[in-house]
Amino acid sequence: MSWTSFISLSIFFVMFLSLFKKETDVFAPARLFILVWSLAIGLVELKFSGLQKVWSAYSWIVVFVNLFSVLLGMFIVFVFNFWRENKSTSEIRNSITLFSINSDLLYKLIVTLFLAYIISYLAIYLVVGFVPFFTARPDITRTRWNLFGAGLIVHSVPTIMYLIVIYYIKVQRNYIKKSYLTAILVITFISYLFLLQRFDLVIFIVLTAVFLYYGTNKLKGRYVLFFVIIIIAFMYGISNIRASNLFMEYLYYGGKMKFSKDYAIFTEPYMYVSMNIENFANAVDKITTFTYGYYTFDFILALTGLKHWLFEYGNIQMFPFLIDESYNTYTMFFVYYRDFGILGSFIFPLFLGIASSSAFSKLKRSPNINSISLYGVFVFVIIFSFFIPMLSWLHFVYNLAIIYFFTKIIVIEK
Repeated sequence: MSWTSFISLSIFFVMFLSLFKKETDVFAPARLFILVWSLAIGLVELKFSGLQKVWSAYSWIVVFVNLFSVLLGMFIVFVFNFWRENKSTSEIRNSITLFSINSDLLYKLIVTLFLAYIISYLAIYLVVGFVPFFTARPDITRTRWNLFGAGLIVHSVPTIMYLIVIYYIKVQRNYIKKSYLTAILVITFISYLFLLQRFDLVIFIVLTAVFLYYGTNKLKGRYVLFFVIIIIAFMYGISNIRASNLFMEYLYYGGKMKFSKDYAIFTEPYMYVSMNIENFANAVDKITTFTYGYYTFDFILALTGLKHWLFEYGNIQMFPFLIDESYNTYTMFFVYYRDFGILGSFIFPLFLGIASSSAFSKLKRSPNINSISLYGVFVFVIIFSFFIPMLSWLHFVYNLAIIYFFTKIIVIEK
């Protein structure tokens, strides 16, 4: 074990123990971010794979510029709001009981969104002619199941299920409507499961965990670890459906793993954590040309239809300087470096730190369903910042927007 790995895992262990302190807010942004990245870097520096490389000094600098910038943004907001009164977690839970919701409007929003989802789902099926789960090669066909416009609506799944959870918790009685919503929840979950996509379902799990933690007394801090285990098990379960035992062996040998084959089951989770950061560190050391906003503002270009035209016109390479073709993700921060170099690695993570900490501060000062939901999205961003650039994706921004707007209009303040 290297000194970097030892220090990182020690930081993770100390921060993890702090979660069990009384009145600790387990979803506080700075602690959560440090937990995620100390664990990720600690695992990367174990170098369990023969594919992993020794990083250059410049790679280390870029990685830590991103991490420092996020924490700096969070610290700026903390200092700005230092003298403002913040509610404790228990006070937030009590405050939520003072808010009622427009249950009829919420029910109509859920049904409308569900009908749009079903229509879009059927439209894509009629065009492509298959559902990935029922094909011979679901690991391949799942990436081909899409249709412009309709594909975006299908990604409404986390919002539909999350709004149903809010309805269950905040609306008393109305058992007939709740039975209909239960049917909608089951249909939505199973139909989306057939697509073998886990991203949107994990969004739902995280949002629900955050809402239960802040909005009810149903999820205490000591149960958060249980939800983390559920998320990991769920993601790994979807992977097992998509893959075969032969594929697992391929991952083990292809990854040139240095531990015994008896532990090959850990190959995929380890590689999916480590290779994101390895690709990031490798690519930033070699990139000499930049794309000036193409990836950072991908959701805008996708919405306007300019994305594919600019990609071909600029002859942009989709996955530059991959260490291995089997792993093609770079962490959330790579898009900022790829677009604007080290300046982008400082500015955009700084904004992320400011935005996430501001959402947390708003939750602490003015707790309601809307502020909980908005911060829940940022919790998801922080947790998976080591993996994917979700803030650049149209379907994620789409879900963020409708969750924020819907939860804002259904709140009735007393």
